[in-house]
Amino acid sequence: MDNTAFGLAPVPAKTEDHPVRLPVYMSEKRLLSAREVEVLRLLAEGLTTKAIASQLKVSFKTAACHRFRILQKLGVPSTVSAVRWAIRQGIVEP
Repeated sequence: MDNTAFGLAPVPAKTEDHPVRLPVYMSEKRLLSAREVEVLRLLAEGLTTKAIASQLKVSFKTAACHRFRILQKLGVPSTVSAVRWAIRQGIVEP
């Protein structure tokens, strides 16, 4: 799937001054990084923060921080609300 399906600009080519940036998704508040989108998809699959940390090979604290920032950026109070947002945006399927 290309970036334009989500209203995003095409990914620019890498240059020495500007490394390639991964696609991000826009919330009403801020942009979600590619890693945050990955964590959001795993949350939508029902994985716990501990399981996400294990799967991504990061610490529990790092996974929890990603989850916290997702909620903060989306301006939602819970993981359920974040998953509902992701479904509406087409990031995950119901």
